[in-house]
Formats: sequence, C-alpha cells, structure tokens
Amino acid sequence: MENNRLINTVPADPDTIVDALRALDPELPDVLWRIISGYRPNRQNSDWAHVRPFVIECVLRMTPRTFATARRLMTMTGLYVSWAWTVTGCELTGEKVFVDVLVHRYLATKLRKHSEAYRFDTARQLSTISEILTGAPTGRLRTPYQSPRVRPYTPAEEATLSSWANTLTTPLKQQNAWALLGLAGGAGLTAQELMAVQVEDVEFGAGCVFVNVYGDRARRVPVRAKWARTLTKSIGVRTSGNMFSGYRFDEYPPNTLQRFLCDNPCTPRPSAARLHSGWIVTQLDAGLPLQILLDVTGFTSVQSFQHYLKYTSTHQLDDYIGRVIGEEVV
Repeated sequence: MENNRLINTVPADPDTIVDALRALDPELPDVLWRIISGYRPNRQNSDWAHVRPFVIECVLRMTPRTFATARRLMTMTGLYVSWAWTVTGCELTGEKVFVDVLVHRYLATKLRKHSEAYRFDTARQLSTISEILTGAPTGRLRTPYQSPRVRPYTPAEEATLSSWANTLTTPLKQQNAWALLGLAGGAGLTAQELMAVQVEDVEFGAGCVFVNVYGDRARRVPVRAKWARTLTKSIGVRTSGNMFSGYRFDEYPPNTLQRFLCDNPCTPRPSAARLHSGWIVTQLDAGLPLQILLDVTGFTSVQSFQHYLKYTSTHQLDDYIGRVIGEEVV
C-alpha cells in the first residue's frame, strides 16, 4: 500500500482518522459503513483502539457490499490483526502483518481448536486481503481439491445425494443441487471452477455432454454418463447464465455454494471436493493413458494423482505380468 496511508497519521481524536477512511470506498452503502465503523470485538482491550483504523482500511479495500460480507471481514480481520500486533508489535502494513509464517502461526495456535474448514476459510480470506493490499500473490493456501484427506463417496452415498437433489423444496434449489452433482461428480470440477461455469459452457454432441472449463486449468471435459442426465436437468430450458445460481462474493465465489449446502443439509454432507475426488479415482481406475488423465483433470504433473491412489482399486501383479514383459497376445 502507499506510504502516505491515512492511518499513518495520529490525530488527537482517534475517530477522526476512522471517519477519513470512509473516503476509501465512496460507493459503500451507509448501512455497511455503520456496521464496519461500529464493530467491536467481544473481548475489547487496549490493542483494539490501536489496530482498529488499519482493520477498517483492510476491510474497505475489499469493497464489501452485503451485511454478511462486511461483518465476516471485520470479524476475521479484526481478530487476526489484533493477535498479530499483540504477538509481534509489527508495523501495521500489509507487508508486515499478512505474511505466510505469521498466518501459519495464527492458525496453529490461536485457531488450533477450530475446525479445519474454519481455519481454511480464515486463511483464504487473509490471503485475499494480503494480495489486494500488497499486490503480491500468496502461495500458502491448499485449495480443497488438493487435500489428501478427501474421501470419495460410496455408490450408496452418491445415491443418497441424488435423492437429496431430487427432493429439494423449490425448482431453483434442485437446479443448483443438480449443477453441483453434474459438474463436480460428472466432470470433476472444483468448487471454484463450477461456480464460474456458464450454461453456454456445456455442450451436447455425439451422444456425450462436454463442459468447457476456462482459467489456469482450461480444458474440455466429457461428463460421466451417470451424471450427464443430472447436469441436463439442471440446465432445463436455460440458454445462458450461471449454472449455479446465487449471489457471488468477490473475495471467494464458492462461499455461495457453502451457504447453499448449509441451508439445505443432507447426510452425508454434499461436497464438491469429495465428488471431485471420486471423479479422479474413477478416471484412474479406468486405466486412461497419463496424457489423457492430465488433459481432462487439468493437472500439470502426475504427482498430483499421488493422494488419490489409496482410494483406487487394488490389483495383483500376476494379472499383469504379460503386459510387463511385453508378451504378445495370440
């Protein structure tokens, strides 16, 4: 951030600098400004008065536009910055506060009793703030599809998920549930990728359904036959728009998916990561050539498959000796 930041000044009245920060986001609705400027942690101490202007600046630069986003940003950022300043006494700048080693320490100590999902969400949020404040990319986060602990669903659990999607109470809810199952289970998309898919990205032809994925892992993926009909039902009569409907949070679009799953529970809990993992394992069990596997998954290295191997079918060497030694087939 710029060296002449507003918070570098120390006015006689601390609220003066807070009011001046309002100019960082002139389009911010007044109701959200009242939430941000009026936020106080549950356990206030003298540290909060010192870090409060910096926390507000961080949140304003994220340009929140909903009550939930503003509140979440203030809570996560306020708790972390207060902890970081208390522990290290560092200068309140993006480069000094939002550093990988400090975030890891915060997750391992202060948040050690919280769930893995909460720690991931916190780390993801802090990473986004860091990139906006400093302009430098961070590499500390593991996205859900990279986790080696994501276990695929069993066939019985997949049947339960299908029943869950079919029995949701409104057509829009069913449409979103079918999109999740069809894109993550049928094409192996991650939560981030499926939130970006448009209706026009799905193609029909030659008895097969394809999904075109754009971005860093751009690819064209054939949809597994068992989920192709589910994906088709999600599209319905639509010709454009988001495959998964709902308001997008700029800092993390899959948050919309997580809110949908919380509002519409099922046992087992629907998970894009577990559906993605099962899709990967299915492709490995199919014995596809390595190049084809890399093409349809978007992976850049065969090492990316390592964590999924423990879920694949087991084989006996005796059944493959002929292939190993190059025995000709009569």
